[in-house]
Amino acid sequence: MKKGVRALALLVIVAVLVTGFTGCTGAKAKDKASATEQTLVVGAAKDFKNGSEPKTLIFDSLTDSLEDMSSGPRLVTEWEKNADFTEYTLKLKEGVTFSNGEKFNAQVAKFNIEYWPVYRDCGYIKKLKSIEVIDDKNLKVSFNESYGNFIDELSKIWVTLPNAVDAKGNITDWTGTGPYVLKDYQADMSATLIRNETYWRTDKMPGITKIDYKVITDENSRVMAVKSGDVDVIGLTEHYTVMPFADVPDLQANKDLQVSICEDYGTITTYSLNWAKGVCMDQNVRKAIALGIDRDMLCSTVLYGVAEPTSRFVLPTYKFSQQEEGLKYDLTKAKAALEASGYKDGDGDGYVEKDGQKLSLKMVVSDTQVNRSVGVFLQDALKKIGIAVDLQVFDATTTKTMLKAGDFDLSTSHPWTGTVVSYLYWRGNLNTYDDYGIGYGVNDEMNTLTETVSVTGDDKVREEAFNKIWDIQNDFVAGVPLYFSQRIFVAQSNIEGLKFCPNTAEVDLSEVVIK
Repeated sequence: MKKGVRALALLVIVAVLVTGFTGCTGAKAKDKASATEQTLVVGAAKDFKNGSEPKTLIFDSLTDSLEDMSSGPRLVTEWEKNADFTEYTLKLKEGVTFSNGEKFNAQVAKFNIEYWPVYRDCGYIKKLKSIEVIDDKNLKVSFNESYGNFIDELSKIWVTLPNAVDAKGNITDWTGTGPYVLKDYQADMSATLIRNETYWRTDKMPGITKIDYKVITDENSRVMAVKSGDVDVIGLTEHYTVMPFADVPDLQANKDLQVSICEDYGTITTYSLNWAKGVCMDQNVRKAIALGIDRDMLCSTVLYGVAEPTSRFVLPTYKFSQQEEGLKYDLTKAKAALEASGYKDGDGDGYVEKDGQKLSLKMVVSDTQVNRSVGVFLQDALKKIGIAVDLQVFDATTTKTMLKAGDFDLSTSHPWTGTVVSYLYWRGNLNTYDDYGIGYGVNDEMNTLTETVSVTGDDKVREEAFNKIWDIQNDFVAGVPLYFSQRIFVAQSNIEGLKFCPNTAEVDLSEVVIK
């Protein structure tokens, strides 16, 4: 893959001189340029306070996510660790204040390190022994056992004031140290942000002085909003993954828009197999499903050539990622796997059965254009190897309820994303159900390896463990990776400096200008 962002639209840069400051409500994006004040109108799928990306406009994290998803300095500027990774000394950035003037210091950092890990899926909380405030700018963090993933997980910790959260992980006071300040909020409708003029990262001070955040839940309506100029950009605030593939060719052809697709970062859409109960407990059935799907055909037809086929769980660009492909399309091997478990088409109806029972899968997906289309494709694909698929499409809430109850055989799952080690500690040792189906803790060896990569800070040990993990997952087939869902955003042609962040749950507007 080529590095960076591939802009697939014909870019038309329109320079507009505006006398005074123009508001954004109902205004065309290309009409909103000013030398000193600029407003960016963002079309979003979710309520402002319910997403991860919007929070990063207001709240800093303790460490930064680098291109390979390892960690760099942020509010924690330096760190030292002992030989067995049981003690860390953290040095904090000096002179940082919250937007209301309160100081960021070691007491604030201690609170956030203790408070957020439960809500941010950070494994270090299970082994945390103590946090000692040495002085205002230094902390010593001690663990009961080795934990080598601590610094990486600090990139997931938002920095809030201690009195700004409740007992359930909800932010009650949106005062942060980040580049913007929340000025107005209407639940499920909109939010208004203004630039934080005291932002400590002077090299990252954004040129955009105001953000109007508009909630547009319907995907077709979001596309229409950017085509009409009612919003400047769509696709930024949901991991860059909510763009309907069917609309991409038309958007690419629109001279007033730019369609940007990231080839280095993104998510791999994976379908979860209910390996703990039902017909997918049979490993041969799981393998047959993985072998029976023509990913190339799926991407070239249903996904309009935008997505890329893959049988990997994780992109090779990520640290400790899966370098080799898993099971690929092979109808002969797929049918042989079913026959090995005694499944045959005894009555000639095109579907295999065993002990008088037809092999049928209950596929549960949420109601989006992509999920519906992919579901129909999988239904047809698995019919070719004799498996019937009962495709059931529900709203997102109902889908999560069914997955958490284990009421499915096949369903979309949460992709392996973010820092691979942190994701593994969240789902790699999970063998029960949650909102995303079932985890990847398929046996004791998998759980042991998950523990190994979490506790060690030795990259060589981690790499060896991950090689074994990928072998287990490829053989067991707890999930079926299908395609690399590239990150996509669409913006007006006069917006410059938009970029993809290595961390899917972050938005960086520091280089954005409206021409």
